[in-house]
Amino acid sequence: MADVVVTVAEIRRETDDAVTLRLDLGGAAFPYRPGQYIEIDPHQFPELAGEIATLEAAKGMPESPRGFSLSSDALEPGFLEISIKEDRKGAYPPLLTPFLVRRVKAGQKLALTGPAGRYGLPESPPAVAGFLHLCAGSGVAPNRGMIRHALARGWPQRHLLVLQNRTAADVFFAAEWPALLERHADRLRVRHVLSVTSGEHVSVELLRGEMKGWLDGAADLALVCGPNRPRESVGPDGAKTKQPGFCEQWCGHPRRKLPGLLDQLGFTPDRILTEMW
Repeated sequence: MADVVVTVAEIRRETDDAVTLRLDLGGAAFPYRPGQYIEIDPHQFPELAGEIATLEAAKGMPESPRGFSLSSDALEPGFLEISIKEDRKGAYPPLLTPFLVRRVKAGQKLALTGPAGRYGLPESPPAVAGFLHLCAGSGVAPNRGMIRHALARGWPQRHLLVLQNRTAADVFFAAEWPALLERHADRLRVRHVLSVTSGEHVSVELLRGEMKGWLDGAADLALVCGPNRPRESVGPDGAKTKQPGFCEQWCGHPRRKLPGLLDQLGFTPDRILTEMW
């Protein structure tokens, strides 16, 4: 991995609590595969010094660098993009995501390390007919870069993006999807699933319907990205139980030989890539 210093060239608001930072590499070489991630160390920001010291004392350990998926498509060698949602969950209050979403300014310099990660497109088109992109919330960030890259390079595969959010206001890259669909109707389909607005959730039946005549689960690749915190559900008797997080629900746990729901659509573990947090 390489260490580079970049300049924040542009800040684009995605949702009320999320932004895309366009980062100028200043001529530095930074080859990567769309979908990979970079790391940012919060200690580089003097504005966070007091908060970091308090947090490290509370945790009894140093605050570590944080990873952010690259949402750019690797077609502009001089720029990177990362898309960040402000995170307020966890036992300790996060410092870096609120800072990057609310306090970073255009023209500011920051250091990052990367690229890293197995989640991403291969160097050349694989021997499959299509990709299922199954994402939740900000998990669409790396898949956005992969979809844009493959379409712009003229890869022959079809893409189906199924994106779950709470409401339409939570959708990342909302203006991009209609434009991409208009230009690439022969290779791209997008299905938004809005759990609060429409009362929908991604299901095996929903995916099977969207894939019909477009993708083949027994032969194509699935790229799954989203949160993996266990979810709490309440049964008819009022009892609370923990359910698997989004990624484990769909991808299973191959090391424990636990199948995920994608298994019901024909996807085998060797044809599933996942990125989770």
